[in-house]
Amino acid sequence: MTDEEASLFDMLWLLLASVIFVPIFQKIPGGSPVLGYLAAGILIGPYGLSIIRHVHGTKAIAEFGVVFLLFNIGLELSVERLSSMKKYVFGLGTAQVLVTAVVVGLVTHFISGQPGPAAIVIGNGLALSSTAVVLQVLQERGESTSRHGRATFSVLLFQDLAVVVLLILIPLISPNSSKGGIGFQAIAEALGLAAVKALVAIAAIIAGGRLLLRPIYKQIAENQNAEIFSANTLLVILGTSLLTARAGLSMALGAFLAGLLLAETEFSLQVESDIAPYRGLLLGLFFMTVGMSIDPKLLISNFPVIMGTLGLLIGGKALLVALVGKLFGISIISAIRVGLLLAPGGEFAFVAFGEAVNQGIMSPQLSSLLFLVVGISMALTPWLAAGGQLIASRFEQHDVRSLLPVESETDDLQDHIIICGFGRVGQIIAQLLSERLIPFVALDVRSDRVAMGRALDLPVYFGDAGSREVLHKVGAERACAAAITLDTPGANYRTVWALSKYFPNVKTFVRAHDVDHGLNLEKAGATAVVPETLEPSLQLAAAVLAQAKLPTSEIAATINEFRSRHLSELTELCEASGSSLGYGFSRIASKSKPQPPDSSDENQITEGTLAV
Repeated sequence: MTDEEASLFDMLWLLLASVIFVPIFQKIPGGSPVLGYLAAGILIGPYGLSIIRHVHGTKAIAEFGVVFLLFNIGLELSVERLSSMKKYVFGLGTAQVLVTAVVVGLVTHFISGQPGPAAIVIGNGLALSSTAVVLQVLQERGESTSRHGRATFSVLLFQDLAVVVLLILIPLISPNSSKGGIGFQAIAEALGLAAVKALVAIAAIIAGGRLLLRPIYKQIAENQNAEIFSANTLLVILGTSLLTARAGLSMALGAFLAGLLLAETEFSLQVESDIAPYRGLLLGLFFMTVGMSIDPKLLISNFPVIMGTLGLLIGGKALLVALVGKLFGISIISAIRVGLLLAPGGEFAFVAFGEAVNQGIMSPQLSSLLFLVVGISMALTPWLAAGGQLIASRFEQHDVRSLLPVESETDDLQDHIIICGFGRVGQIIAQLLSERLIPFVALDVRSDRVAMGRALDLPVYFGDAGSREVLHKVGAERACAAAITLDTPGANYRTVWALSKYFPNVKTFVRAHDVDHGLNLEKAGATAVVPETLEPSLQLAAAVLAQAKLPTSEIAATINEFRSRHLSELTELCEASGSSLGYGFSRIASKSKPQPPDSSDENQITEGTLAV
């Protein structure tokens, strides 16, 4: 069989295994596509049926799955949103890596008896987590914008930077090093040079991206050539990845920076659509290569040692991360969830331990055992995430005090959205924001709704959205907009009035029960008002018109024209007649300049207020 035929058969087996295993593991309670890919890799890899002939080449291609994942994450963020996370990236991230590396290193040295250089590599290698697996699990579970999701992502970003230091450190502490072992001056010189190269590469990507990306994409878009548009996106991803790799940084970090810069352009949605097929296939391939590194025979022959090490890694690391997270103002439940997500090892541990073997720091037998521990721990990530959600639902469900907003939990937010009312409409808005990784907080006064949101670790708090103090605690002075979906007219009015008076920079978008209500909300300072029954009626009408075989363009034109005319007529009739116009609620108040809301029952948000 020629190399070309062997490569083709490798690809066929990889695709067949993923098609079979991924659907099976998706149906398992708490399962995930990640587990399906890992199982497929174990079966067809060198330690299973040994079907794949070119394992090394497959792993090289699979690395780009992580690159495309980080590029996509960058597209869904922005420089401003990332800057608001600096407390977690450089504070929590630094603390997590240092504390975990020191504790694991000391245990390895004094209890396991490993020499100093090996203990340093093992401590730092196991302090890292899997960016690819954790971010994929967060996206699958819709938790990327949750409190623990933001903190976890921030730490993973810092870990990608910390890898550079570890890979520079390994040759310097090797017994084969020409420097004669550990030398402070040699380490300082190497790290200084690496820092300069990294800063130059990052500055080049940022400067070049801001100057060139928009005009280049604009020119390509004007030519209306979809193939060239996609090719340019691949060029940007691979080019920035190569640049950071040459500077000693991870390829994924370069792709992430490129995604951040493209997120500021008007082409980000099309770019995201173009890369989706590549990202999914390559990321699945990456997870399969992780499975290929797991040796079932080695697991059986060293079962007690591997299981004991695995338990110590996950339990100890989760505890350390949770304690560090608590010190940075994260609630205890969210800190535990961050700890469980970051407890498994990561893909960079394979690189670090492999280099340590090459440098004579670590024996091949020890590295094989550690590879197995790290690989199994990565496979447990989806179940650890599910366990974190179970803990949250169990302990937060009946504790109303834990549902109250705490300023320290929201002080990292910037340009976020405040959702006032976490009923059906509020939940849909939250879901849409989560899918686009747009930060938000939600307020409601029904503890069952709040507990339901908190069980998913969404930033939902118990509180009166019309209270200045509550709004301050959720960072209203730094918010960009508020979506107000409370049920009672008085509650909506009072919330709009409070935001307009105390936080005038916040744009308020509110639903109105009728046109009269909408007019009063506009006078109270609402930026935009939407009658709650108009849009559902128009959507239903559009479906009926489509069934009547009208062209799509004609349906859109008819609906848009009716919407504009109807709103205009309703406003004129309302002002002329002084009566309600059929939205099911009576007229509210007069049209005089609104006064601050009183404390009557109608205007208060109480425990029984519905947010639909």
